[in-house]
Amino acid sequence: MAYGERLTAADVTALLGIMRGAAWPWVRARLTEDDLGDAGGLALIEQELRSGTDDRVVRAGLEHWLRHAAQRDPRAPRRIRALVEECGGGAGDRGPAGPHVPPDPSGPHDPSDPSGPQVPSDPSDPHDPPGPHDPAAGDPGPGASGPAGRGTGAPGPGPEPGSGPAVPGPRPRPVGPADPGPGGTAHDVRNTFSGGGAATVIQAGTIGALHYGPPPAPDPAVWLDAATADPLALGARHDGPYVERDADTELDRLLAGPAGRGGLVLVTGEPLSGKTTTAWAALRRVLPDRRVCVPPPGTDLRDLPERVAARGGRCVLWLDDLERHLGPHGLDAPLLARLTARGVPVLATMSDAAYDEHRFGAPGPARVLSRARTVELGAEWSLAETGRLVARDDGRLETALYWCEGRAVTAYLAVGPDLWEEWRRAERPTRHPRGHLLVRAAIDLARCGLHHPVPPELLRAAYRHHAPDDAGDLDDVLAWAARPRLGVAGLLVEEDGGWRAYGSLVADALADDGFPPVPDAVWDLALAHDHAAVAQAAGRHYRARAQAGDAAAMHRLARLTGSQDWLRKAADAGHPGAAGEWGRALADRGERRAAEPYLRAAAEAGDATAATRLGLVLLARAMDWLGEGAAGGDPEAAHRLGDLLFAEGDDARALDHYGHALEAGRHSVAGSIGALHRYRGEELLAELWLRRAADALDTARPVERAPDRIRTRNATERYLHECADHGLGAAATLLGVLCEQEHDRPGAVDWYTRGHELGDAYGAYRMARLLAEHEPEEAAAWMRKAADAGHPGAVRALDAGPDTVGG
Repeated sequence: MAYGERLTAADVTALLGIMRGAAWPWVRARLTEDDLGDAGGLALIEQELRSGTDDRVVRAGLEHWLRHAAQRDPRAPRRIRALVEECGGGAGDRGPAGPHVPPDPSGPHDPSDPSGPQVPSDPSDPHDPPGPHDPAAGDPGPGASGPAGRGTGAPGPGPEPGSGPAVPGPRPRPVGPADPGPGGTAHDVRNTFSGGGAATVIQAGTIGALHYGPPPAPDPAVWLDAATADPLALGARHDGPYVERDADTELDRLLAGPAGRGGLVLVTGEPLSGKTTTAWAALRRVLPDRRVCVPPPGTDLRDLPERVAARGGRCVLWLDDLERHLGPHGLDAPLLARLTARGVPVLATMSDAAYDEHRFGAPGPARVLSRARTVELGAEWSLAETGRLVARDDGRLETALYWCEGRAVTAYLAVGPDLWEEWRRAERPTRHPRGHLLVRAAIDLARCGLHHPVPPELLRAAYRHHAPDDAGDLDDVLAWAARPRLGVAGLLVEEDGGWRAYGSLVADALADDGFPPVPDAVWDLALAHDHAAVAQAAGRHYRARAQAGDAAAMHRLARLTGSQDWLRKAADAGHPGAAGEWGRALADRGERRAAEPYLRAAAEAGDATAATRLGLVLLARAMDWLGEGAAGGDPEAAHRLGDLLFAEGDDARALDHYGHALEAGRHSVAGSIGALHRYRGEELLAELWLRRAADALDTARPVERAPDRIRTRNATERYLHECADHGLGAAATLLGVLCEQEHDRPGAVDWYTRGHELGDAYGAYRMARLLAEHEPEEAAAWMRKAADAGHPGAVRALDAGPDTVGG
């Protein structure tokens, strides 16, 4: 028999052999990964194989599964056969050692193989050599008495020599076990011959009955014990610990009542609401001593009552997703009545949508459903149910309860593994790598502590850190990620205008020790978005890294917590940014000598702020040492110290040190004295001192003012205009000051505005002062702009209070 003209009975035999061997877990994983066939149906077949069910039943179930796989996917036969051959099996191969499976008549059989049952040869086949009991060899063998259809099994005389071959026909098919009994002899041998008459039969032990004609059709259903049945084998999507549902009481009452002794009990609900698991739990509680008949979808159920009777004992018919079992050859009203008469209850599940469609649809299914006793199961859990879940003290369930926010716990448990697997495999170039990274960005934001939906722009910014070279539009990627899977949820969930990763993805990522860490740039984004929500998680993250010796993590932890200890450790570990910050902190405390090496390390790494601060620290030390030199009578020290004091605006002390230097014979100090007098506007004194400096060969400063000096207002305005035209904001602000001095208010407003726009904080400050008297609110706004730009006068004015803005 061929399946889809591709798979043969020999393939069934080979695959059955693999299922009994050590290679089966690997083959099963490949079948599942390539989506070859129904995984639930395969699990049922495995359960039957493990429970010691008759080989014919197991083989029939496997034949049905293979036929269905070939119909679903044309590539399935080739792929399944390749997997079998990869494990050392093949068409006609028995596979690893195990209970013997009789070969199908359509498959090849090696007569020399002692592991199989001995069957008579067909004399009409020229390729078969004559055996010791072959009439063609001249040795008559035992025959079979009785009518043409059946024999009694007693050996009788065979045909006379020379009487000719037996009636030609297909090879006989042995059915049933042929295991050796005690002492190595075969026992309980049953032989069935398909069509025609019997030729030579090799008898092993005592043959009780010899049947001619086609064998009875094998039972395609799987039979399980209710007390030990695996929920996955019955169609459940997860096998976690069961938590009692509110509907259990009503379901137990129905199964314990008349419906449990014959009738249809139906559990309905939304997809993934836990219908199958709830029905399985009730089956174990109320009917643990029953055998459970689990037929594959599409099975012809018309002779089911007879099959049940043949098996004996009490049983339950299990029909998960009942809509797949309705129809003229499935469960209809007459069959339900026959099962009820035999005391066989039917326990089934059905989605709400499927129930509504069939209950109020075609007459046949509607008649069946009208006789059902239904129990409705809610997708969202009640407070009582969530309380029972918490009481179980199970980490997996508590995680599910947290991430699904107390709703649809069963959907979360069922869909979570599928979402994780789809997201993981989407990383491949042939799948959806951009979608994988977008979902990764959402997962990372949640790992940072942003468990609520985040704005789309934040999600896109986080994505850019994972895919810096991707500047494309993300609308199609969002659509892919948000598409609902299994009718429940997508990888990304849109809520209140924002996006978040589905909770199970975040939970799985948090539980995965090998999951890549969140990039520091994403932590920065999350902290900037909601510092309060992220700070605790960021602290844990960076503390763990810091304790492992990560200098960058030490620096970030110091910034996050304000810890000076972690800042020092980061600086000592060689982090340039931390070195600059720690050096400035030391300098602020007056520990300039201790600050120098840290500031120097940061400055050499390119930190301009650290370089400036290092210069100021060194300048302060220089003034200290120059003071020591001046106090000791060194004229150059007194001169240089005077220059530094002059530069800082301390004219009096500068002149004092200049005088000491002059008295000690430092002639070049005359130029510095002349520059100071010229700065004061004391031109005659300046020229005298500068002439003295020139006579001492110090020509760094001219004795007379240069003829191109800016002396008039017009020249000043022209000069400032040129500077402003070249983008100097300070020049524009000074032009505003000139306008204000001449009471040109509109001109001042224009120039102050332009100065601020060119980046001069003084422009905003002058605008605030100008508007303070008549437009105080506008003035306050300008003062805030100046303070934000760092103008010291504006900062002090705002710190002193709003009344000082216009003061």
